[in-house]
Amino acid sequence: MISLIIKSYFVIFLAIGAGLVFIMLSSLFWFLIRNRLLIQEKIITDAEPIKPTPIRISSKDITAIAGEDVFATQLDLARAYIETGRKQLAKKILQFVIQQGTSIQQEEAKRLLHYL
Repeated sequence: MISLIIKSYFVIFLAIGAGLVFIMLSSLFWFLIRNRLLIQEKIITDAEPIKPTPIRISSKDITAIAGEDVFATQLDLARAYIETGRKQLAKKILQFVIQQGTSIQQEEAKRLLHYL
């Protein structure tokens, strides 16, 4: 009879213990996740804003990218700048093509300048 009582209480204590362990582990997990998110939020809000640096394009850069036909590449680059709204950079490149490109490239550059 005593062994039956001990066995039945043992099962009850085992179930209660397993439940408490589960509650403790889930609470610990929730606490760690919540604090990690708060720390990440604090890092993000405390960080200094990134200041954009002005882009300077030299002829050396354009030559490295362009390969054989520098002015054709510059026209493509100007089109990309126009599409992204960087009209001042596109205007500088197109003026350079008008000064030194072939007649066909100059006409294309003038046509693109008309869109600005």
